[in-house]
Amino acid sequence: MANETSEFGSTYAAEQLRRSRHPLRRLIKKFYLDRVLGEIDAGPTIDFGCGAGQLLARLPAGSVGLEVNPHLVDALRKEGLDARLYDAYADDFSLRLLDGGSYASFTISHVLEHFDDTPAVMHKLWRACARLGVTTIVAIVPGAKGYASDATHKTFVTREWLRANGLEQCEGYALERADYFPVDRPSVGDWFVFHELHLVYRRKA
Repeated sequence: MANETSEFGSTYAAEQLRRSRHPLRRLIKKFYLDRVLGEIDAGPTIDFGCGAGQLLARLPAGSVGLEVNPHLVDALRKEGLDARLYDAYADDFSLRLLDGGSYASFTISHVLEHFDDTPAVMHKLWRACARLGVTTIVAIVPGAKGYASDATHKTFVTREWLRANGLEQCEGYALERADYFPVDRPSVGDWFVFHELHLVYRRKA
């Protein structure tokens, strides 16, 4: 049985839900979510690693959230959200539980940095998105201070890292934009823990 404080446990889920409901945190989070919502295409979206569901709750009708923690999935379903339990490793990141032609966009926020094989994960997920007919992929990763703040982070994703790993083109998608937020200067991330890099990929014609 998983440790209850692990990412699969009930204690972890309860803490994520508690933090998501704090009034000040909700206000700050809205500022960041507005940016993401402006980057996706109109239409249903796949939210990979939907967590406490802050983004999923604001996505277009028909959107789905994929989450590894069963307690978070149960809580989000009770709120009327389409959250589904998903073991990415068991499925080899192929998104086989989803139907093609149903989704316009794919978001993955603060997840890629947790893998030590991030290039391989991106190729698998981007390939799955192509199969599903997704046109836009939005990936969000932390800046330097945010990355260093969590011992479970394994891969520090930057613009230079993307170039070095040949990921400006990936499985039929082209990197259209790689901007830092809320200030488009990577150095801000050296001291501001909530600095992020937003990657927007578009399906090539």
